[in-house]
Amino acid sequence: MIPARGGIGTGVAGIERDPETLLPVVSDEGLASAAAAGDPGDRVVVLLARGDYVAAGELVAEARLADPQDLRLRMLDADVVRASGDPHRAITRLRGLLEEFAGTDREASLHELLGVLHHTTHDHLAAAHRFRRAVELRIAHADGPEAVETARRLLRAAERRAGEVR
Repeated sequence: MIPARGGIGTGVAGIERDPETLLPVVSDEGLASAAAAGDPGDRVVVLLARGDYVAAGELVAEARLADPQDLRLRMLDADVVRASGDPHRAITRLRGLLEEFAGTDREASLHELLGVLHHTTHDHLAAAHRFRRAVELRIAHADGPEAVETARRLLRAAERRAGEVR
């Protein structure tokens, strides 16, 4: 469960990002269970939030067999790699995806996840850079107030941590 400070949205019902670690956590078990019954990507996010990395990895691999080019599944695959203990390999994968999707409306999401991964490696300056770029892109693409606010909250979290390290 997320701390009382309130989590940062993930787009999956019942799952939010912990404002300190930026990792997905269950905020509402009932909503998370309902989300886990639907879209494979949502199920992967729920499994990651529950800490069931093996099941998340199996599910994302199975879902990618059906649709190997699905960007969300490719991003979740990288997040499973991070959760399984290899954040640097996950960062490398996402950088490749960022090159592939540069200039598209999906670029902001890639910057956000890269920021989260940098945050998990304690490179808070790199995380802040990625989140700042995500905010710019979300505004430029008129992604809506919730998406912009999520990116801003991620940026504030990284900037706060970067300030603590200095």
